[in-house]
Amino acid sequence: MAYEQSFWEWNSFFRDIDFLIIGGGIVGLSAGIYLCEQSPGAKVLVLDRGPLPLGASTRNAGFACFGSMTELLADLSQTSAEVVWELVHRRYQGLRTLRQR
Repeated sequence: MAYEQSFWEWNSFFRDIDFLIIGGGIVGLSAGIYLCEQSPGAKVLVLDRGPLPLGASTRNAGFACFGSMTELLADLSQTSAEVVWELVHRRYQGLRTLRQR
């Protein structure tokens, strides 16, 4: 079912946009929040293909984690423990940031 915007909607939502983000998943919304924080007063528009979240962020592909034990062990076989611990720390900080939003 096609949705047709009213004059008011077009005039209010789609005029003088400073930033346009395509995709309302975890990455798109995080980018929108970041832009609003970095540019107070900017008009940020996030567009998605439909009214409901149906992309990867709401399905099996949309998740955030430290990495599995096997991934961490594979990292350890390629680089030092210090680098792997830094990676885990940065992932943890990223997860905390996502939860705060």
